[in-house]
Amino acid sequence: MIFKFPLGNIAVAVEYPDQAVIKILEGKKYSVPGSESNLVEKALSSPIDSAPLSEIVQPGETACIVVGDMTRLWVRHQVLLPAILAELNRGGIADSHITILSATGDHREQTPEEHKLLVGEDVYQRIRVFDHKAREASEMAYLGETTYGTPVSINRRVVEADRVILTGGIVYHFLAGWGGGKKALLPGVAAYETIMKNHSLAFLPGEGQGINPEVCAGKLVGNPCSDDMVQGASMVGPDFLVNSIINEETHQVSKVVAGNYLTAYEAGCRFVDEHCGVAIEEQAEVVFVSCGGYPKDINFYQTYKTIYNAHFSLKKGGIMLLLSESREGVGSDDFAQVFSKYSDNTARESALRENFTIGGYMGYHTAVIAEHYDVLVLGSLPGEQVRSMGMIPIESLEQGFQFIMEKHGVLPPAYFMPRGGGTLPYFAR
Repeated sequence: MIFKFPLGNIAVAVEYPDQAVIKILEGKKYSVPGSESNLVEKALSSPIDSAPLSEIVQPGETACIVVGDMTRLWVRHQVLLPAILAELNRGGIADSHITILSATGDHREQTPEEHKLLVGEDVYQRIRVFDHKAREASEMAYLGETTYGTPVSINRRVVEADRVILTGGIVYHFLAGWGGGKKALLPGVAAYETIMKNHSLAFLPGEGQGINPEVCAGKLVGNPCSDDMVQGASMVGPDFLVNSIINEETHQVSKVVAGNYLTAYEAGCRFVDEHCGVAIEEQAEVVFVSCGGYPKDINFYQTYKTIYNAHFSLKKGGIMLLLSESREGVGSDDFAQVFSKYSDNTARESALRENFTIGGYMGYHTAVIAEHYDVLVLGSLPGEQVRSMGMIPIESLEQGFQFIMEKHGVLPPAYFMPRGGGTLPYFAR
């Protein structure tokens, strides 16, 4: 069989013996709707486990809409917001009583131009837009402590609003199970200390114990990081949720869920699981995987998602042949410094337990995967940089095939993942 794998803006042909192809791991096709706005309006008119937003709010109340930041531009908030504002106006809340808070987590502040991109020019002219500042104690309100010991402090603009509306996009997430939903509040608009304590639940208790296997993509129940987020969000008690699901090929809204901030979100998670999860019955010796081309493989920081997803399909000691152009290099200082500042994973874990960053954790987890698998990288990263991350640079597919043959003597049964950044293999449930 011949497979076409995206690499940056080109396609690379991979030929493999038919009898050795176990399965092509790719999700179902999303529908391509005629109108994104119609999808939003339809979801708002038939909310899940909730009255319509216009019937929840009362005239004269204040409302805070939580949106993502520039790292979540793909969510297409500019498509969601006009219909949400129409519902609030219909319920009697004037634009002057509405604020938009960008859930930056611990990311940098944004410019006015970025705010316009995020919410759309028309909405920006109508509604005040603010950035969350996780390290500004005066902007936080303390709400209590979760059963995991996380002190929950949330931005005052959210806590003091009469009505809170969450927006976001639902995709697999390696800590929270899925993105979207409760993540708009924790970590989105939580204090730095709240974020760090929550994210530290990614590790098993005890120095040197490593990653908690229950903290993973596609899992809500029994995932302590996700459960902790839900407990924090429940202290706020959001009134409504509107989340998008994006077609990875067209980059447009393919589905919208709206209503109860827990059950509407869970319905969206099931939809993503149905379309992006792929059942497997065995792990393989080899997986060929592409991020899905540009911009999915714009840098190696983004490539982590593909490495993470693909490793579930491999036996320990297996070979991952990874196509990632990474035209912009590593793409994250936190990610890169995990390799440059620390010589082994014990030191990396210790540093992250003391000062957790998402980029650092992604780098650390990449290093852990590279310890257990042979990760061959075809792209534009310098070979020395690839080797520093514990992986093996290759300059051609032929070189990759030579590595496989030297290890196995034959081309063993393999999986093929043409869009690994958005596909999650799992054992048949």
